[in-house]
Amino acid sequence: MAKAWNEFIKNGNISYAVRTEIAKSWRRCMELNVDPMGGKGNSKYKLPLKIIIERNEELISVARPVMESLHSVVAGSGFAIILADKDGYIIDVIGDTDIMKMADELNFVKGELWSEKAVGTNAIGTALFLDKPMQTIGAEHFGIKQHIWTCSASPVHDEDGNIIGCINMSGKFSSAHIHTLGIVISAAESIQKQLALVISNKLMNITFNSICEGMIVLNEKLKTKRVNGRAVEILGVMDKDLKEMDIVQLMKTVNFNEIIKGNSISYNNIECDFHVKGKIVKCIINAVPMQVNKKVIGIVITFREIQDVHRLVSKVIGYNASYNFEDIITQNKKMKDVIKLGKKIAKTDSNILIQGQSGTGKELIAQSIHSYSDRKSGPFVAVNCASIPSELVESELFGYEKGSFTGASKEGHPGKFEIADGGTIFLDEIGELPLDIQSKLLRVLDNNKISRLGATYEKQLNIRVIGATNRNLKEEIKKKNFREDLYYRLNVMSIETIPLNERKEDIDILVKHFVEGLNVKREEFHKKVTENYINKLKEYNWPGNVRELRNVVERDYYLSDDNFILCCSDEEKIYINDEVKAHNEEHHIVPIQILERETIKNALEICKGNMAKTAKYLNISRSTLYRKIKKYNSN
Repeated sequence: MAKAWNEFIKNGNISYAVRTEIAKSWRRCMELNVDPMGGKGNSKYKLPLKIIIERNEELISVARPVMESLHSVVAGSGFAIILADKDGYIIDVIGDTDIMKMADELNFVKGELWSEKAVGTNAIGTALFLDKPMQTIGAEHFGIKQHIWTCSASPVHDEDGNIIGCINMSGKFSSAHIHTLGIVISAAESIQKQLALVISNKLMNITFNSICEGMIVLNEKLKTKRVNGRAVEILGVMDKDLKEMDIVQLMKTVNFNEIIKGNSISYNNIECDFHVKGKIVKCIINAVPMQVNKKVIGIVITFREIQDVHRLVSKVIGYNASYNFEDIITQNKKMKDVIKLGKKIAKTDSNILIQGQSGTGKELIAQSIHSYSDRKSGPFVAVNCASIPSELVESELFGYEKGSFTGASKEGHPGKFEIADGGTIFLDEIGELPLDIQSKLLRVLDNNKISRLGATYEKQLNIRVIGATNRNLKEEIKKKNFREDLYYRLNVMSIETIPLNERKEDIDILVKHFVEGLNVKREEFHKKVTENYINKLKEYNWPGNVRELRNVVERDYYLSDDNFILCCSDEEKIYINDEVKAHNEEHHIVPIQILERETIKNALEICKGNMAKTAKYLNISRSTLYRKIKKYNSN
């Protein structure tokens, strides 16, 4: 081989005795102007060792044990084990003293580039170039100073088949053996498998610790083997402490023994109490068995704080505020003062009482306060206290534990206060609450804790309460219908809404706003309001306030024949006859039947008795129209 090398260097001729891979490598080296009289590592391509080590840290940490194991087998045989990165830079070396001395003389050390362009044909550089295992013996090396060496190298790949490094065994020429290459190939495969395992473990750990749920893994003896960071955070304990806790005592309502026995028992989305160092943490849990070959080897428990679940439920079913102060349409000074006050109150965390007539926008103001506050990302839960049957008020507001009464859900049920945790609860028509519930509400306002029906403990909440009523609560206190202490506890901040008859300058902009919304909703219409129409509306007293105004405008919008909205009723009265007006004056309410009868009557007059056209304007079927006419004619 030495003769063939000399012939190539002098005349460029390749002997048939030279392997194809070596011959091609020699030609590449000649084209790269590599010095055949050299072959030692040089400073031309040198990089700071620290940088090279840092960017190959994972490869080094995985390969090092393999290299040590391999060296323990070949120790004393005169071989060095060398690890290079994907470019050919040497990043780790292990070897006997005598061979390491030879390596130093050749500059075959950490930080040196051992590619073909740097030192010519060699096992590391050529293996990386060809992406295949290579063995170079003696004069097969392009650089003459390497002719006393034999080297065997194999590339190391990642899971995607990309070269990430190279493992090499180098020794004296006289120690050359074909088995050396096989040993190196096995070492490269071992490194690749170990790297894949390390990466897989890292991905598993990253996944384990990045999921939003707490996770506890138990073995078959119910001993905690792993917990993730979220579990530690939710339960408020240290990782080490949680692993040492008795899971059976921690979660008393879960029958872990039955799960371990393999009785096809699992817990899915079940409410569970964690008893942690004297406190109770309520969570929604899943507890499922881990099975291998049909044998249960452990249990995986995942859980979320019930507050997080409630927050998610709130988003899904619409427990959020839709309005803010910019949605309140007004030119009235008093109303602007209400908005200004509302913004100030929103920045506090005090309880609020909103008082005013029906239809004056009490909930609109409550939602705006929530949207303007620091709680805006939390739920906004609105409850109409008058609409809940008295026997269900407590369970609806404060929830109940499983089995607390006949017909109760077996998992228990959170009340509106729990769902509103972290946000705002709006108790509309709060004056309708029964006295016994008022007493319980007072306790909630005092300490922000609630106790479910049938529960033996209280749960701390972070919640703001906004109450609203159209009643005169001071009068209700005198009548013993409302607790005086609750009134003062709730009325920390007070807002009085302005009735529409005191802000008639807003009728113009409100009507135009309602009409614009109707025009957008019904593309086939594009109606306008006249000054005469606005003036007629301003003549009315509006006992139903903005809500009544919106309803009247909507009726007139659909019942007007042309593009201009008209008052579709008697010119001196907007929509109500004397009978309706009498009801308004006496009770401040209009029975639905009277409004419906008047609407049908006016529609028939406008449509000149055309039943099909009347039904179309009223957006009902002709059969429904006939039935209603028959009903009202019989009264």
